[in-house]
Amino acid sequence: MKIKEFFALLAGVLKDWRVIVTLVVMLFFMWTANFILTYKKRPKKAKKAKEPKPEKPPKEEKKEEKTEDGSSEGGE
Repeated sequence: MKIKEFFALLAGVLKDWRVIVTLVVMLFFMWTANFILTYKKRPKKAKKAKEPKPEKPPKEEKKEEKTEDGSSEGGE
């Protein structure tokens, strides 16, 4: 077989519709398999939380401090 005949045969095979359809179907299945294997579920987008209200400082209770001798310093 000469080179010209070989290329003519190769061109005839590659132009055949069955070869083209088979190639397209194989590529589709390979793409699908690759997609399935590499698929990672994306985390859901978190909704933007409303800004939290600033916390109010706790109310300070007036406490009478006792001194060492037992008498209280605050007030009367």
